[in-house]
Amino acid sequence: MIQENSSKIVCVMPAELEVITRMQPYHMGLAIGELKKQFVPSMAGADLFVRSGKRNEFYIIVNENAEKLVLYGRDIMGESIVEASDTLGENELVILLNSRLEAIGIGRTRFAGRSILRKGKVTVTTLNDAGYYLREEG
Repeated sequence: MIQENSSKIVCVMPAELEVITRMQPYHMGLAIGELKKQFVPSMAGADLFVRSGKRNEFYIIVNENAEKLVLYGRDIMGESIVEASDTLGENELVILLNSRLEAIGIGRTRFAGRSILRKGKVTVTTLNDAGYYLREEG
């Protein structure tokens, strides 16, 4: 972990490297998110969670049109959501997936339950998107 600005970066590393942690390195492993008031996954963390686990209530699948918009940092309209859990609450962190179940972003819900599917309203705010890294490289 790294302490920065009252939050801690959470990293994953292979067990074989545990010996090196006694040397107290500044950073080691893959940064998968931050601990603030709650855990906030990074894009690398979101991708890792999606690849290694089952989908749960904290995933939202969007259609192809919304996928393109999310990759440019745009928010999600209710009619663009293909699948979401009825148990989602308002202001929940969610991993945004495309139709191929690839992590394309991290968002925060604006509504709870089935209200997230409201037509004509932005129902999920995009906080972080996979396209950001591509835009910053160029």
